[in-house]
Amino acid sequence: MNIKRILVLCLVLLAMLMGLMSYFVMAFLQNVKEVESEWLKDSPTKIQPFGSTKTLSILPLVNWHTSGDNLKGEAGVSYLIKTDTQTILFDVGFNQKGESPSPLQYNMSELSVNLSDVDTVFLSHHHLDHSGGQSWVNQNTFSLGVEQVDLSSKKIYSNTKIEYPNASVTAIPQATAIGLGAASIGGIDRQLFMGRITEQALAINVEGKGLVLIVGCGHQTLPKILTRTQQVFDQPIYGLVGDLHYPVPEGRLRFLGMNLQRLFASGQGPHAPIDQATIDKEIEMLKKLNPALVALGGHDTSDEVIELFSQEFKKAYQHVRVGKWIVVAQ
Repeated sequence: MNIKRILVLCLVLLAMLMGLMSYFVMAFLQNVKEVESEWLKDSPTKIQPFGSTKTLSILPLVNWHTSGDNLKGEAGVSYLIKTDTQTILFDVGFNQKGESPSPLQYNMSELSVNLSDVDTVFLSHHHLDHSGGQSWVNQNTFSLGVEQVDLSSKKIYSNTKIEYPNASVTAIPQATAIGLGAASIGGIDRQLFMGRITEQALAINVEGKGLVLIVGCGHQTLPKILTRTQQVFDQPIYGLVGDLHYPVPEGRLRFLGMNLQRLFASGQGPHAPIDQATIDKEIEMLKKLNPALVALGGHDTSDEVIELFSQEFKKAYQHVRVGKWIVVAQ
């Protein structure tokens, strides 16, 4: 084959690649438009009174930063949430390296957290870093470790239909109470470049204070989380704990030099990734609510943005570190 033919072949392949990319971008933008249209048409019903709790404590079990060298951090999420009447396991981490015990199980042991004390499992969304790894997501389930432990005695809530051996998983796509003073704000759809996802946050109604929102990834976007909360609850927003997907300038997951979290899981896709201006605007939106507590996780948010939140919210701000309790009311 001569050089001219090789050149022509390369040009043809390049044209095909560009055409394929254009197709994917156009399909993505159309899906974004459809999801946004559905959001604007949605009119959620206010949740019925679901009580309150006098106490609330939140212990990060899996996240990027740790409070000590004896604990394992990773780009995943899991929280232990204690109220007057419930002990909730919120998400189950990533276990990116397939370890046994997983970072979640290891940290639980180090922090003297017994699974037998957990009565409720709440899954924010079905992504690998919240469900125990991609292999479990592929099987439409989740796991705390490399093997699925017995959860038959637990109440398990997800916003989509998933399964777990010998246990019942309740799908709650709409705002739903899951206990005294605890409720999902309902699933919110988002079209990411990597695919469509539905995510829910947990609202805890603290007596005399208001709602504390616990967020897994923040794919919904902060504006929609706040809007949905105000649509379905009468109580004011007291605080927010969790991750909001601000991988600017850099995220935690990289491949071939690419910032995966910024390019494919936030913003408007690789052609319009999330930027600092958007983050600044959303900070101002949250500040208008004058929250008494803001605690931003680092599994999908950069250290630079975490520091910015610390400066902006001052005394209201607390760091999310594995092993460090966030005590809201005791």
